[in-house]
Amino acid sequence: MMGLTWYILGLLTTGSAIFIWNLSRKYDLNWKAWLGLALGVILALFAIAWGVGAVLEGVPRAGSMGILFFGLPGIVLFSATYSYSTKLPEKHAQTTMVNKKEASCALDIPMSKPKRFRKSKWSALLTYSAYISLILAYVIGIVINDDNYEALIEAKYPELELKKIHENPVVFQIGEKINGNGEYILIQEGQGYGGPFVFGLRIREDAKIHGVIPLSDKETPAFIKKIRETNFLDQFIGKSISDNFVVDGDIDGVSGATVTVTAATDALRNGAHIAAVDYFKLDQTWKKKPWKFGLDEVLVIVVFILAFLPKMTKTPYKYILMGLSIGIIGFYLNGSVSIGSISGLMMGYIPSISDHMVWWVLVVGTLVGIVVLGKNVYCYKICPFYGIQYLMNKLGANRYKPSPTIIGNARTIANFLLWLALMVIFILRLPSAGAYEPFAMMFSLEGVDIQWYILPLAVIGSFFVSLFWCRFFCPVGSVFTVLLKMRKEAIKVFNKN
Repeated sequence: MMGLTWYILGLLTTGSAIFIWNLSRKYDLNWKAWLGLALGVILALFAIAWGVGAVLEGVPRAGSMGILFFGLPGIVLFSATYSYSTKLPEKHAQTTMVNKKEASCALDIPMSKPKRFRKSKWSALLTYSAYISLILAYVIGIVINDDNYEALIEAKYPELELKKIHENPVVFQIGEKINGNGEYILIQEGQGYGGPFVFGLRIREDAKIHGVIPLSDKETPAFIKKIRETNFLDQFIGKSISDNFVVDGDIDGVSGATVTVTAATDALRNGAHIAAVDYFKLDQTWKKKPWKFGLDEVLVIVVFILAFLPKMTKTPYKYILMGLSIGIIGFYLNGSVSIGSISGLMMGYIPSISDHMVWWVLVVGTLVGIVVLGKNVYCYKICPFYGIQYLMNKLGANRYKPSPTIIGNARTIANFLLWLALMVIFILRLPSAGAYEPFAMMFSLEGVDIQWYILPLAVIGSFFVSLFWCRFFCPVGSVFTVLLKMRKEAIKVFNKN
C-alpha cells in the first residue's frame, strides 16, 4: 500500500511541476510566486504521505492531525499564490526572434548570447574534497562494518555453546564431539547482484543440514524479499552435506531473483562440502557444478557486440538495437547497470563469472570499453532506460528545451547525487543503500519506496525534456563520464612524457 502511495505521490509531483511550468510560460512569475506555489505543493504532498503512513501504522488520529497541520495550509498557500500569479503581467510569446533582431539593430544594441555555465574558482577545491571524502568514507566503512559472527549467532541461539575451531572459513563447534563427529556452524558468504550476504550453516552429527541462519546481507532488498517470501532456504533443511546443491537440479530456483538464489546456493554448497570433507571425512560423491551458459548469456553478448558496430547509430538500426535493449536487457533480464553494481565492484563484491556472466558482460565489459577503447556504449545504446526515455520524448508533443545554463548545471546535480550515494554506500558497505535509480521499478515493478516515487518523475519528465533522467540524475552516467575524463587526462600525461 505504501509503495502505491509513493507512486501516486510521484505522479502528483510531476503533474504539479507541469502545471507550474505551464503557468510560468503564461505569466511572468516572480520569486514570491515560485516560492508560494512550490511550498504549497510540498506541504500538500507531505500531508498525503503523512496521513497514509499514519493510518497504515494504526494511528489515524496522528494522520488526521498531520493532514490538518500540513495539508490545509499547503492548499490555502497554493490557492492564494495561484490567484496572485494570475494577476502578474502576461508574457507576450508573439514577439518573434526577427522582431527582436530588428529592434536591437535599430537601437544599435548587440544581441546577447545565452548565459552559459562556467565553473567557479572553487570547483577544483570541491572536486578534490569530494574525492578525499569518498576515500575516507570507504576506509571508515571497512573499520566499522566488521561483522562479529559469534555475536550474531548468539543473538539468535543464546543457549548454544560456541567454540571457534577454524578462521577461514569461520567454523564454530557446538558443544563437544559425539562418536567422533561434532555439530558445527559454518559461516559462508554469497555474492549477490547488489552485494554479499552471510549465512550460518548448522550441521549436526548425522551429516545433515539442520538450519540455515541468515546473519547479514547487503543484497538488493527486492531480491532478498523474494527469497524470504518463497521460503527458499527451507528446502536445504534435512539435506545431506554430500548432495549436489545445484539450482534447477536438486534445488528449486526463484523467478525474478536468479542471481541471488544462485549465489545463496553456491555459498551453502561450499559450506556443506567443506564440512563433508574436513569434518565428516566423507568421499566426494557430488557432481561438479557446470558453467551457466544459456540463452540469457547469448542474448546479452549479442546486444553488447551490436552496440560496438558503427552502423547501429544510424536509422533504422539504432531503433532495432533500442528495441533489443529494452526487451532483453530491460524486461527479460532486468539487468540494468546501477550505482549498486558499480560500487559493489569497487568494494570487491564481485559475483562469479561462471554463474553471473550477464553481470560481467554488462558491468565489466562496459568499464573495459571505456578504459581501453574510450567508448561508453552502455549509456546511449545498451541502457534500456535510455530507450524508454528516448521513445517517451518522441511521443511528447510539447517538448521543452532547457537553457544552456540549466544544461551546464545539470551535470553538477548528477555529480552531487553520485557523491551522496557513494558516501552512503561506502560508510554502510551496502550497495543497495545508495541505489536510487528506478530501473528495477520500470522493468519488474519491484523496488523500495523511494523508487516508486522517482519512477513517474523520470518517465513523465522525459516526455517533456529529452533524456531527463540521464541529464539531471543518473549516477551511472556520471561515473562513466568521470572515467572518460580521467582516461583522457591520463593519455595527455602519457603523451607528454
